[in-house]
Amino acid sequence: MKNFCKNLWILGILCTLWACFFTSCSESVDADGHPILPPDSSRPIVHKLYPNDLAKNDSAAVNLARGIALVVHPGASYSLSFDIDTTQPAPELQLFRTYDLKNSKNQVGTVRVRTLSPTIVGNRYVYSFVCEENKMSIWFTTLGVDGEYYKGNVENISFQGLGSYSDHFSINLIVVGSMVNTLDGKNIDELSSFMLKLFREKYYGVTIDTLYVRYAQNHPTLGAYYPADQPWVAGVSSEDLFVSELTGWPEEGLSNALNIVLVHSIGENDVMGFSRLFSGVLGAGNESSVVIGEYVKKSSNEFELLSSDIIAMTAVHETGHFFGLRHTSTTRRDLNQTMTLSDGTPVVVGDFSNIEDGLTDTPFCEYILKSGLYKQGENPEGHARERGTYLAKSSIYSCPDLDNIMFPVTVDELDDASFTKQQMEIIRSSLMIFPH
Repeated sequence: MKNFCKNLWILGILCTLWACFFTSCSESVDADGHPILPPDSSRPIVHKLYPNDLAKNDSAAVNLARGIALVVHPGASYSLSFDIDTTQPAPELQLFRTYDLKNSKNQVGTVRVRTLSPTIVGNRYVYSFVCEENKMSIWFTTLGVDGEYYKGNVENISFQGLGSYSDHFSINLIVVGSMVNTLDGKNIDELSSFMLKLFREKYYGVTIDTLYVRYAQNHPTLGAYYPADQPWVAGVSSEDLFVSELTGWPEEGLSNALNIVLVHSIGENDVMGFSRLFSGVLGAGNESSVVIGEYVKKSSNEFELLSSDIIAMTAVHETGHFFGLRHTSTTRRDLNQTMTLSDGTPVVVGDFSNIEDGLTDTPFCEYILKSGLYKQGENPEGHARERGTYLAKSSIYSCPDLDNIMFPVTVDELDDASFTKQQMEIIRSSLMIFPH
């Protein structure tokens, strides 16, 4: 069985539907007469960096001088670095806090919070700072020399983060709407016990304290909106795909848990689950949940009931995205990411340099990208569906990363799929950056 897992690659939690237009700071110099070089307001900001991502991110590098977004968390220490261009003087890095503008849709304002000179380490410029915000934030960048945007090449960019929060977390499984037993006969209690066991096995580098189960119909303030006798379809039953209002459950021990929302199904065909890449928030927050379905939608009136191992492994995979892991082998669907501006203009937000995750211990399957294969439901011929063609199962089994949890195609028989050491290091570092 092969299925598509959907992870969302939009700018970030605070930037839902941002291809960000913004106003520049009103000052051209600060109180000390130092030039303020705001992001280029003639262009939307669509590229971002999040900490400890080892993909190439060439599009972010090219746009660093005129403005990209950095995802930062309170109390974490960060370093941004890239190769020195010896043909140009060393640039200053300016960082800008973003804020929503009143009565202005899809626009943000900026206030400068840092001006940093680089430290030279080997052949690289290194800019170090600590985030002193009180919540996860989006900061914009510029690189400048004497008040002008840096004209040098920015190559081999790296954004590293180090947090001091615990490497423990709990899971809150939020059951929304009517449910039946899984294909293999497990009820919710049995499914949740199996899921906790699987998470503890697969997430071997961190500690999962416990898994809670809560039912949406029993929410103390919102329960009436989630009747237990009706199936909940993500993206159809409400506009919020992530059912965000159920996160941050108002109960001791649950406010900072990883929220996994179990629904009847997801409104798009052949999607078993989704999450936001590097979600950035444990507990309450817009789009801060992992969403999985008990069924996978096959057509407008056909749904396929899933087994407990497929449901639980989908949750494990999507949680990997939540903590910042990319697919080991990039699909065309991963790269072809666009968003539409308010005036109808399409903007590319994907980065075509990121054809693999950048880790040295996760092999890459070129076949996946060349074929256009993506996760999807099983078809009667036992083949995987791609755009316009079918591919034999045997081609999938030749991929060297087949047994990795972040492989972009789900295969039934691979219960021994695992994370590599480097993947687990990213998961742990992200967990310790997320406030909880």
